[in-house]
Amino acid sequence: MQERYSDRIMGSVQVDPNSFTPLYVQVADALRTQIEDGTLRPGDKLKNEDALADEFGTGKATVRQALRQLRTEGLIDTENRRGSIVRIPPELTVVRLERPARITTRMPTAKERAAMELPEGEPILVITYTDGRTEVLARSAIDAGPRGEGQSPE
Repeated sequence: MQERYSDRIMGSVQVDPNSFTPLYVQVADALRTQIEDGTLRPGDKLKNEDALADEFGTGKATVRQALRQLRTEGLIDTENRRGSIVRIPPELTVVRLERPARITTRMPTAKERAAMELPEGEPILVITYTDGRTEVLARSAIDAGPRGEGQSPE
């Protein structure tokens, strides 16, 4: 039987209301740490807002703001009435550039996000070739790994 997130987290995690760091940032930092250290694994469902507020000793509005921050960072996905889960890393695709190009990254427009079926917080890459053509790709789908054998930098 697979161990659940709620079984891996014990006790409550308090935030410091006297800190100069806003409460929602403290909550987001704590959840981010759990994601990064593997306590929260890809696909894990986070506790609901009430349970997280109890766990951190904050209000639900603070938890909502912290979750919004983690969505913006691309660490979690949230669906209405289903809650939030740790984002599962997408499969990567190797993209080979045909010729010299400029690559920039930005957040997609609402229309681009819908067309590419991107979750909130997922940036896109815009590849502009010297001939003026542009290509827009989801950043998470790109593997800019090492060059293949026999390839040398130009």
